[in-house]
Amino acid sequence: PNLKTTKDVFLNSRKMDFARFRREIYHSASIRKESEVHVDPLLVWTSIRTFCKGSIEALQEPQRVLGKSAFLSLGERRCRLDKAQREVVYDMFLRYQKICNECDLWDECDRITTLISRIQEERRKGSLAFKSVHRNKIYIDEIQDYTQAEICILFLLSGAGDLFMAGDPAQNVVEGVEFRFEDIRSVAYHMSDPGNRELIPQKPKVVTINFRSHSGVMDTAAAILRCMFDAFPYSAKQLTEDRGLFSGPRPGVFHRVQIDRLRSLISEKLNGIVVLVHDSSVQYWKKALGDYPLVYGIRAAKGLEFKSVIILDFFSDLPREFQKPWRNLLLGRTQDTPKLELEGQLKLLYTAVTRCIEQLFFAETTRSSGGDAFVRWITTTTIHVRPTALATRQNVDDVEKMTQTQDEWVASGLDNAEMAESVEETNLEECISFMEKALHCFEQGKDVLLSQKARTHRTALLFRQDILLREIDDNARTTTTTSYYGPNGIVEVRASELMGQLLSEGSLLAALRVVKFSLQYFGDYSRDRLEAIILSEIDAIEQSC
Repeated sequence: PNLKTTKDVFLNSRKMDFARFRREIYHSASIRKESEVHVDPLLVWTSIRTFCKGSIEALQEPQRVLGKSAFLSLGERRCRLDKAQREVVYDMFLRYQKICNECDLWDECDRITTLISRIQEERRKGSLAFKSVHRNKIYIDEIQDYTQAEICILFLLSGAGDLFMAGDPAQNVVEGVEFRFEDIRSVAYHMSDPGNRELIPQKPKVVTINFRSHSGVMDTAAAILRCMFDAFPYSAKQLTEDRGLFSGPRPGVFHRVQIDRLRSLISEKLNGIVVLVHDSSVQYWKKALGDYPLVYGIRAAKGLEFKSVIILDFFSDLPREFQKPWRNLLLGRTQDTPKLELEGQLKLLYTAVTRCIEQLFFAETTRSSGGDAFVRWITTTTIHVRPTALATRQNVDDVEKMTQTQDEWVASGLDNAEMAESVEETNLEECISFMEKALHCFEQGKDVLLSQKARTHRTALLFRQDILLREIDDNARTTTTTSYYGPNGIVEVRASELMGQLLSEGSLLAALRVVKFSLQYFGDYSRDRLEAIILSEIDAIEQSC
């Protein structure tokens, strides 16, 4: 429905995410004042997205924004900023909102609140539109990635008794989201009728046996969690430690290993191993490791699992301001409250470790205070009393050659292809990255059919990306390129070729997305014939699946 109080158009070029917030707003003089208490940009962004705009309390306000007094009065277990930091953050938030309104920018919270308003209006009218999206049961994994506002949509589309949610608060690493399982019950409490509180979900049930990773990996993960809970007692609900169902080797540590030796090790002995790095360093490490395709950002890899993993330069790539706090934390020298940013970094490290199934390595190529302390912490029993060290120092020359069967390569390719499909509508660049990894795995597994499908799908994704980039460039120049976009132009011809190829390979959904994306650039005759003959058939097939 058209609601006068909500935004109707959300252009990707106007979207505000954390990277853009930090680059264009946080570091600009328009939002920060020199006299203010310093608050890390990610903590500011998290407060804006989770509390100021994404909380259930904010949704109940007329403007869908949490008031200052309500923000300042949030419990310390829910928002761990102190009073001075909260004052600074809320003032930044007001300036942030002003800039977004003046520049016609939007963030994910704006789109979510618009969607909630529309769902509520259609549900109130009992319309067919609402009945078409209503579900009897909804099953959600990785629930820790959701804000309360996003969880609210799930309740609206089904009901408290019709949801099954699973997640791990210790893997709460999505930028801008602060999660506790109590937040789910809070959403249900605010949305249920006073006389119908039984719809509030039960307290979560806990699973502590890990059927994927062996004890060598899980012991390291558990030690990282203990470190986090000791330093940040309210960082996540303290649960019983996961236990690996099987025993396995301890992780290996390459300390101050040269990049060229690491590159040779990966290409000669560990081909197929996944390299996990900070998301901002992915392109650098791909190039440094000789264009090795299986380099993932830790956040991007969440939800995936890999037979063998190297966590590369986790500490060396951290900003200098965090090196000493990490050293003090790991060596037990912390006297004051640790920097709050370390909580998120601990969760990130835990997430990286738990991606591994069998063979785990840590590699630090350069010296850093945090990295040196971590190597000592994980390879000795002197810092924390343990029967044995969690990991062993490893020599590059002593590593045995890793073998990966063709079936394992293909399985890894399918995992990457599924991840590509899951983000295709929300993050085209990340989707292309996953599809390139899938293609590499299929080629290594010598599966000709899947390799061809992945190659064609990647071409289609790059085609869509090229159109978007040209649109942005044209908007900047305030001109359009008729020969490229116009009837019988390159877009129409290339889209038709790709659609034919995708359909011949049985990739109906990919073909549908290519055509719907580029249909606006087709001539009138071509558009009418596609909609009447082909798109209607594909839509019917898609709805029946």
